[in-house]
Amino acid sequence: MPSERQRFGAWAEQRAEDFLRRRGYRILDRHVTSRYGELDLVAEHDGLIVFIEVKARRSAAMGQAIESVTKKKLESWQQAAETYLQQKDWLERPIRFDVITLDHRRPGTLAIRHLKGIGE
Repeated sequence: MPSERQRFGAWAEQRAEDFLRRRGYRILDRHVTSRYGELDLVAEHDGLIVFIEVKARRSAAMGQAIESVTKKKLESWQQAAETYLQQKDWLERPIRFDVITLDHRRPGTLAIRHLKGIGE
């Protein structure tokens, strides 16, 4: 049985996926794992392959969700993406790295932000 943390993570990723679909993104893959880490979502939009990291916070006590995207996380994310592109034979495809953050502002209110081109 999934833990509370896993259920919350799955809920947040579903909200992010719904958000992206409404904006014309086509979801290609979810939870792609490699020795470098996990890619939360892989999508296609306007000819780009977009790697999306989903970060969520239930409260502000631990800071904002974007604060958990560190330089080390970006490096492992990029390595995982390169592995994915090699496996698909898509090394020539244009790519972008995005982050979707979900932060609770006050009870019952969720702020979703889409940060495009992280680490460029």
